[in-house]
Amino acid sequence: MDVRQLEYFVHVANTLNITHAAMRAHVSQPALSRQIRLLEQELGTRLFKRKARGVVLTEAGQRLVDRTRVLLASVGRIKSEIMSAADEPVGIVRLAASNSLSAILTAPVVARFRKAYPQVSVHVTENTSMIVREAIVNDGADLALLSDRESFTTLSKMPLATENLLLIAPREAGLELSRPVSGKSLTGHNLILTPFPNGLRRAVDEILVRAGRVAEPKMEVDTNFLMTNLTRAGAGYCVLPYSGAHELLARGDVSAAPIRNGRWGWVIATSRERALSTAARKLIDMIQDHTRLLIESGAWKTAKLDLAPATRRAEE
Repeated sequence: MDVRQLEYFVHVANTLNITHAAMRAHVSQPALSRQIRLLEQELGTRLFKRKARGVVLTEAGQRLVDRTRVLLASVGRIKSEIMSAADEPVGIVRLAASNSLSAILTAPVVARFRKAYPQVSVHVTENTSMIVREAIVNDGADLALLSDRESFTTLSKMPLATENLLLIAPREAGLELSRPVSGKSLTGHNLILTPFPNGLRRAVDEILVRAGRVAEPKMEVDTNFLMTNLTRAGAGYCVLPYSGAHELLARGDVSAAPIRNGRWGWVIATSRERALSTAARKLIDMIQDHTRLLIESGAWKTAKLDLAPATRRAEE
């Protein structure tokens, strides 16, 4: 029995699905299944029972998972304490980021980080801020880039930037960044919104409530990519922060206008329960430096810096 086998076992116990567990563990499904079989052979008992969809823990598996989680938490703390004391970054750094930041911030920072520290492996996952938050809470990431509208219980957050929410329209609508629109005007269009309780949907609902209106979206979709492509095709209007649509705006594929009093904040989040490695701290520094460069150069339109001192602030 080794630590890697136990990590694989916990991934399966958390997901109750071999395929999903293999994806989280960054290994092939056959390799993960083999390690689980070896673990069961060593312990002389079955840890999982197969079902039509996925697996369930046996009684022995449940006893093992409770003890293993405690053990792996201790191993993680030891690793973090040693790695955080290193002068040069080594090992792996795991970043979870909102997909709105993919092109404007995440991709250029990760490319720059890899060039500066080629000995460090970087694992990046992208999703909505709500899912990104779960990644950092469940030890699926060392740091996260996400909206400040999420819950930060058990997390520390460092303010990064605030930008405008935009009403995104087909190109022929002729909206302009220099001409803000009111929250009331949002109801005059076929809105394509993210489903509740997504943070972006909550923000749009709040804007409409302040304007005395109620959201009545004609379509609900859960990815920026689909929202913007539907908008570009003339199916309706959507709402995104500037960062989520800047490439389309640069190409002239869509038009957009800032929504008055529609602000969107970005933060860097880390766990209060795990020490940061040197690699993670270097990556945070690079994210902050690149954000400053983007905003001061005017490349990140509508945004302003919210960078705080290095002291980390934990909030609900």
